[in-house]
Amino acid sequence: MMNTEERSVQNEPTGKNTTKPKRKKKRSNVKPEGFHEFEALAKGILEGQDVSYFEWLHKKHQEVVLHFNLSNKDFIAEMAREVD
Repeated sequence: MMNTEERSVQNEPTGKNTTKPKRKKKRSNVKPEGFHEFEALAKGILEGQDVSYFEWLHKKHQEVVLHFNLSNKDFIAEMAREVD
């Protein structure tokens, strides 16, 4: 039985099957189409409201983390108890 992390590869000269580990695909950090235009517009709007884009973005990051923590509070508490 073949390991799930291996795949069969035909070795052409000998005709024997060999196994090679699968490579994990690297996650692409490509920004979506139109990202830079909307980023520039958001920066302009916030600047017009005298709000720092980076402070605003930092608050958005905090909201995501807080929401995640609240959604998973029981699991996080259980993991903390296991560490003690």
